[in-house]
Amino acid sequence: MRQPQPERPAMKTEPAETTPACGITLERDVDVPMRDGARLKADVFRPDASGRFPAILNLGPYQKDRLWIPPSTLEEKPNPLMNWEAVNPHWWVPRGYAAVRVDGRGSGKSPGQCEPWSLAESIDFYDAIEWAAAQPWCSGKIGLLGISYFAINQWFVANHQPPSLKAIIPWEGFADIYRDALFHGGLLSLFMPNWYLAHLMHHVVGRASQHDPDRWRTDTLYFWLHNNLDSGAFHGAQAQWGKITVPMLSVGNWTGMGLHLRGNTEAFMRAATPHKKLRIHTGTHVHPFYSEEGRRDQLRFFDYWLKGIDNGVMDEP
Repeated sequence: MRQPQPERPAMKTEPAETTPACGITLERDVDVPMRDGARLKADVFRPDASGRFPAILNLGPYQKDRLWIPPSTLEEKPNPLMNWEAVNPHWWVPRGYAAVRVDGRGSGKSPGQCEPWSLAESIDFYDAIEWAAAQPWCSGKIGLLGISYFAINQWFVANHQPPSLKAIIPWEGFADIYRDALFHGGLLSLFMPNWYLAHLMHHVVGRASQHDPDRWRTDTLYFWLHNNLDSGAFHGAQAQWGKITVPMLSVGNWTGMGLHLRGNTEAFMRAATPHKKLRIHTGTHVHPFYSEEGRRDQLRFFDYWLKGIDNGVMDEP
């Protein structure tokens, strides 16, 4: 599954950035086939125009159908297409991108067993990327963009080098479950147990308490909290920097030092790709992602790598 080092794309003489030009076609609950015969459910938001377009993917457990009402201070104003920590189709699709949201296995409308940040999930993500690239509306070029969960699993699928994955923007995403999330310097962090019990269990298929409560409430936490770093249990739950060769804009937050920042800075220093940039900001977990400045940087990076627009983004510091 290895792919060659990405080369500088053929550049086109076009405006420095793509600008809004079309409406949105929405396909809900589309079947996405996996290699083991399972089918995940996805929503596809694409330009209401002829042609083929690059696609931005998210895959995770937060339910693609769940509407997120952002705080009033967000620059991105509420609309019916917003979803927690994911790209907003209302902004991206008119700029010539398809947006694909996939319910991860065992969450939302996708049947199966939910296994956050597992090898199984990264294989599903690989298959979803290649499925999207093969669709008649897609140019064959896929980018990944999202916050937190939707940043973390970018590292893990990039380990497998999907051929159609051309650029990633992990926005505030840790890269090593043991070091970054569970144990800081060997000391237990309560974030992951609290996140798992208070947040993730609300998104799995059906009611978690009806799906073997011992497994959901204790077994997974026991596995996370009682395996040492050198036990091998966490080998697949970390970025393998030597295998990450896709162009990358790694985005960290100075105020996220207790969870995500280490992953983003390690990525910039250690990822094998020669095409990498690091952006560091301050502020909340979501405001910079949906800000005009943040979206401009995201768009310019994807325009360069997914559309071949010579906007000079890779020549800048």
